[in-house]
Amino acid sequence: MGRTFEVLGGRLRKAAGAESVAAVPFPAVELEPEPALGPVLVPVADDDLPGDDDSVPHVEVGGPRSKAAPGPQLVPPKSPAAPPAAEVAFHLLPDDARHTARPPGPEVITYHRPDHPVARQYRRLADGIAGQHPSGRPPVLLFTSVSARTAGTATVANLAVTRAADGDGRVLVIEAERTPGSAAERFGVPPVPGLRELLARTVPLSMALHRTGVDGVYLLPAGRSSVGTEEAARLPALLDQFRARFEWVLVDAPVWGTHPLTHWVQACDGVYLVLRPDEWDSPQADMAHEGITHAGGRLRGCITTEEPPPPAVAPDLTAASANGHGNGNQVVDHVGPPVGVPRRRLRVPLVIRRPGDD
Repeated sequence: MGRTFEVLGGRLRKAAGAESVAAVPFPAVELEPEPALGPVLVPVADDDLPGDDDSVPHVEVGGPRSKAAPGPQLVPPKSPAAPPAAEVAFHLLPDDARHTARPPGPEVITYHRPDHPVARQYRRLADGIAGQHPSGRPPVLLFTSVSARTAGTATVANLAVTRAADGDGRVLVIEAERTPGSAAERFGVPPVPGLRELLARTVPLSMALHRTGVDGVYLLPAGRSSVGTEEAARLPALLDQFRARFEWVLVDAPVWGTHPLTHWVQACDGVYLVLRPDEWDSPQADMAHEGITHAGGRLRGCITTEEPPPPAVAPDLTAASANGHGNGNQVVDHVGPPVGVPRRRLRVPLVIRRPGDD
């Protein structure tokens, strides 16, 4: 560009007729080089490069691949654990478990002859027991005899029919043990399913409660299943379920001392002795009274009856009782040793005579 100015200046001077003057050169201007486009490689020394450490990411062109950085990984889902297989148990009912309710036997005089003097005596007995339990909690009452001569009487059956006739609620009769002349035989109820099946939890509650031929009276037979200590411990809870369903619960127990009754007397609200007039001053009555006290039970009264005992069954002399105390015809105190008790300590509240004595 400076040369262009020199040429133009000389031509103009020639045109004007002026002398040519030597051209003065313009100072040279050094222009800065334009920056190069794109990346610039800057040489560095080996010391300037970072060490081969995995913590510093870098890329090697044409070299081996770097290690993959840790991150989330896809894990195949675990198959859910199979639930444990539930055990299936069943209990087949025998053919005799199906029955048709029929009227009780003729010895249940409160059902067949409600106007008989003996039926009126049972009415007085029921009213007296009801007066002993005025609270709203339905009572569980146990009836046991002092000897085999009184065992198997129809006292509990007649009392249940009398109470059900009041219409205040349903009455349940429980067989503590299966004995000749028991309440189940009086009402014609099969022996199974019953109490033992409920304690062993092999049948539901409703299947073990049998309707009788008397309105408002239900019966729970003794049953046949084997019952151990663990099953027997369920008795108080089972009795509470009965209290929620029935107005009265009457337990027909065997002769005192022939079977363990400690759990029963502790769970019941009252115990009543059934005996004959000539048994008031007997050693059996003394041992039964002391045994009930030592077991923690509450003896609430005695019932004297002159009802004839059921037909005797030939005893099996080789068979032992449930607690090993003889063959069932003996009265042995299974709670504690006999203790001397003053005689004539009780008064006879009521005497129930046989039909025909009037």
